[in-house]
Amino acid sequence: MTDSQRDLSGLQEFASQGVTRRGFLSGAMAMGFSAAFASQFLAACSSAPVTPADSASAPASPSAPAAPRVGGIFREGYDRELTAPDPVQNAWADPTFNAFYEGLLIRNPEGSPVPMLASDFTSGPTGWTFTLRDGLKFHSGAAVTPAVVVEDFKLFSDPKSGQNFPWWTPITSIAADGNVITCSTKSDYRAFQETITTEYAYILNPAARAKAGAEYGASVIDGTGPFTLDAFTPQGCTASRWNDYPGSITPFFQNKGKAYLDGIKWVPITQGSQRANELESGNVDAVKNAPPQDVDRLKANPDLVVVEFQELSNFFLSVNLGNTKLGFDDIKVRQAISAAIDRQGLVDAVYLGHAAATYGPVPPGFKWYNPAVEPMNAFDPEKAATLLDSAGWKLGADGIREKNGTKLSFTTLQMANSTEEAVMQAVVQMLKKVGIEMKVEALEGAAFFPKLTNTLDSYAFKWLWSGVVDVTALFVQFYQPTDAPGAKTTLEAYAPWEDASSEDQLKSAAENYQAVFAEQLALIPLITPNTVWASNKSVVGWTPNQANLYPFYNDVWLSV
Repeated sequence: MTDSQRDLSGLQEFASQGVTRRGFLSGAMAMGFSAAFASQFLAACSSAPVTPADSASAPASPSAPAAPRVGGIFREGYDRELTAPDPVQNAWADPTFNAFYEGLLIRNPEGSPVPMLASDFTSGPTGWTFTLRDGLKFHSGAAVTPAVVVEDFKLFSDPKSGQNFPWWTPITSIAADGNVITCSTKSDYRAFQETITTEYAYILNPAARAKAGAEYGASVIDGTGPFTLDAFTPQGCTASRWNDYPGSITPFFQNKGKAYLDGIKWVPITQGSQRANELESGNVDAVKNAPPQDVDRLKANPDLVVVEFQELSNFFLSVNLGNTKLGFDDIKVRQAISAAIDRQGLVDAVYLGHAAATYGPVPPGFKWYNPAVEPMNAFDPEKAATLLDSAGWKLGADGIREKNGTKLSFTTLQMANSTEEAVMQAVVQMLKKVGIEMKVEALEGAAFFPKLTNTLDSYAFKWLWSGVVDVTALFVQFYQPTDAPGAKTTLEAYAPWEDASSEDQLKSAAENYQAVFAEQLALIPLITPNTVWASNKSVVGWTPNQANLYPFYNDVWLSV
């Protein structure tokens, strides 16, 4: 019996008893309903906000308790311009990836790897194996074979082509035998699960990519996902249901067949102040990241469902560890900068509480978060002044510290973003109080990224990635001089993460890495914002969760 065929009267009565979301979901599953259906049913009954703890394990989705309706175009408002979706090399992974592509494995809402294109997988001291499902094909009709997967993996792991190549370094060889693809290693590489489940490990047709050249992702996409590309520009993208989609075996997808929607339209809304208005006016069906000042209003709207939880991100400040003139090579100077920053003040004033102060390299909601980082980088301007004095940086008559005739004055580059610019302007004032002069220059992405090198004095940036340990090490490896002591020590602390052979070892390595990182401050963490997902109640099955960057589209349908 399907969920929609079950008697809903008991579920309706249970929902009216005022139990918590988690309690409701547990009771509903005891009645024989799936977790996904129960969360959809509850969302249809109430637009109450979801707490971070509940959303991590049982994300809500607006819905109506009825059989899925086929048809309609889902219009999704997005918080930045789009980049051409190419899993091999791409500046940013957007939600379009989850419509056009699939991976061998994917994270379930609890964060564990589960099958997608692979029917089975193993890991051990000699590497990982993946058994490819039979009968798979690309949008073009070309067969998805183990040889094709091997070719993709070699593109991903090649430093000349792969966006995430550093995380493939422990893989010593990639080969196929029958339907089994083997990624060999010299020792256990349990952390590979963080790489193989990301957007930059999604499977594509390498022949189509090679033929399309620079047009791949813009006018040509050949993946295995439930939708095919209609049109793409940075200002918008449209997709249509792939009627030959062979179906899914992913356990947490309720819909195992082709998509319900006729299509999807992604609408970049780069002006944050317009996102809530576009949803409320009906121009889009859902939107990502309305600004903090609009969140409470959206939550109070009975026609909307709002899901809010801690984002897999961190907005950080980086000072170049190789810059001896400004003293950034001195750990005392970096620690002084960190101690001068009132992170909780930023959360309260800029994000209106819709963020978390971040004292180490990973978000506080990370499953292996080490709270020992918090006192290491607590707000303490007196400590900051003492550290600067001991490092030889003395206050000048103009209030700016000097050493050897050089003022402690520098410019930080950042991406243009109204909220993040407000953060940096507040940090400017905080540093000024301890005698550090920082200026900020905000640039659009096209101008910012070419300047992002390991010789840049200072920059601020928000990373967004599901492999939170890996991505922080990547920024140190790519955008700091790795021979600088602080960078070297940080990367040495990262190495045990790649050698871990069990979940316990991963946890231990992650905790130690965070402590070393928080002390060395190869990057100075600031804020982890909440991510806010809001949708009209007519949208069913759009289920964001904390383990993945974006919702999937297999289960999405429109009730009207």
